[in-house]
Amino acid sequence: MTKEVGLFGNMPAAFTDMLAQLEPETNLMGNDGGGGGRKLSIRGAVFRKVVGGEEVGTIDSRTMNIVVVKSAPISRMYYEGTYVEGESSAPTCWSSDTSRGKPSEDVLTSEAQSLACSSCPQNIKGSGTGESRACRYQQRIAVLLADADGNVVSPDTYLLSLPATSVFGDNKQKMSMQAYARHLNAHKAPLASVITELRFDTEVTHPRLCFKPQRVLTQEELALAITAQQDPETAKLVELKITPKEAKELQATSLPAPKEEAAGGLFDSVEEEEEEEAIAPKKKAKKKTAKVEPVAALDLSSLLDDFDD
Repeated sequence: MTKEVGLFGNMPAAFTDMLAQLEPETNLMGNDGGGGGRKLSIRGAVFRKVVGGEEVGTIDSRTMNIVVVKSAPISRMYYEGTYVEGESSAPTCWSSDTSRGKPSEDVLTSEAQSLACSSCPQNIKGSGTGESRACRYQQRIAVLLADADGNVVSPDTYLLSLPATSVFGDNKQKMSMQAYARHLNAHKAPLASVITELRFDTEVTHPRLCFKPQRVLTQEELALAITAQQDPETAKLVELKITPKEAKELQATSLPAPKEEAAGGLFDSVEEEEEEEAIAPKKKAKKKTAKVEPVAALDLSSLLDDFDD
């Protein structure tokens, strides 16, 4: 029997040393502001490059290759009124980290919809269009783009805001971001160490992305990923930081009181147009010092097994 070649096996020592410099993506095992520069939009189910607020080009393909270098916690936003194509405005209420279960501190108390997301009227099925919820989940990630030849040649990062239907879901043939991150983590492969294929799901009417691993980065590409990941601007890019329209004036007592939490958790379920995973509160654990463990040898074919027909 031919011995399988490991995903990170037979790599030069310089490569494995660089691999150890990648940060673990805890937010993906688990904004609009920040950055203000380069964005990758999926409006109209088309990949669009946006720089400084101006669309500078589109990608004439249903797929493209990226490297995920950083992510923000899962967030959620509520916009009052009806969406108008081409118009942009700040949300009325938002939570930059759903694990906290309440509106962000920057939300005006006069506009916050509730003290707790779990008891919020905008978190009720049917409060949005059809059976959806008016307050929608999303996740911001920073990505490097591969060129036409499939290679990463620039450390320039782009912000990609994923809608809820691209964040959640357990379909192994069409992996969501969270499912994909868990898949790579199970194989001890850092997200920023592989080329990831983004593909639009053509079986739905709204833009939804699926994620699939393509190959391990070259040593030169890994150096670019490390540079991008450690750049403070990349952290700003994914940060959800929204400036309120005015100073907070009202006391929290003017908001609806939160309901008693059920034993099941902070959110009963997440139901956004498509199947999504429940978000349950994580138990507080003692802080442990993060340590980089040696990456075990892994066959690339095993990483792709879940995507085979």
